[in-house]
Amino acid sequence: MARTLCVVFVSLGLFLGLAGCKTKPKEQQIWEQVKIGDLAPRDKLAAPQLFSTIVMDVQIMDLPADNVEKLDDLWSILSSNPVKLTSYNAFTENSFRLRYGRTDAWPKIQSLLAEAGVQKAETVSIVLPANDKSDLAVADLPVAREITYVGNNLTKQTARVEPGVLTLRLRAEPIPWARGVNKIIGYPTCMIPMTSAITPLQEKVRRKEFYFVPAAFAVEMSPGDLVVLGPDKYTGERQTLGGLFFNKPEGALFFNPAKRAPPEVKPAVRIYILICMAIND
Repeated sequence: MARTLCVVFVSLGLFLGLAGCKTKPKEQQIWEQVKIGDLAPRDKLAAPQLFSTIVMDVQIMDLPADNVEKLDDLWSILSSNPVKLTSYNAFTENSFRLRYGRTDAWPKIQSLLAEAGVQKAETVSIVLPANDKSDLAVADLPVAREITYVGNNLTKQTARVEPGVLTLRLRAEPIPWARGVNKIIGYPTCMIPMTSAITPLQEKVRRKEFYFVPAAFAVEMSPGDLVVLGPDKYTGERQTLGGLFFNKPEGALFFNPAKRAPPEVKPAVRIYILICMAIND
């Protein structure tokens, strides 16, 4: 009996030893952990980690609509490699284009933007708590309406949205194994401004929001990183997601001192440059 128990304990020890020596599973790539469903709101939002924040500047610029093709020189000096999309084809079919760069290239970026006739409209500073979200207003939606967009399956779809605001929703997620780096997720969202502090009513309003997942993106950013978000082409309409997001129907006042011509109001599109200024973790 004693010999039998000895054999059992030795065998058990070998089993536990082998189990403890298993090879550590391969770590997933950061984008592999992001599913389409992660872009929609949770029933209960995770409590923001107020001790960890990301400071971002968003430079909003106006470009003459007939100069959109001049952005090709800008796209060529920036990189698409760090950018992750739910569907590259759907992203471009919705007339979205996104490239990554560093502020080291800022003088060159400014020069190319100036050559294209871009004028700075405003700068918005955002302090984004980790695991929380912030909305950058893009276009007002004063009445309920339909917005046409291309889905991930590349078919044309229509979203019926409530009166509110079309925003670029940004969410920051820390990367546990990379201090000073955050994954920034962005996606166009039709949101309804909150008018009540009562939680059940807030959740009811939030369920009416619409998320344009085919135009979502993710990129890992650290201080000094930037991404440029702009239109792939100009269509002149405001019925599609891309047209509503980028086109500026009232136009903008452009002035080129090199041509010594008087200021002129022209059809315009918007360009967004997101710059990571600091990460406090």
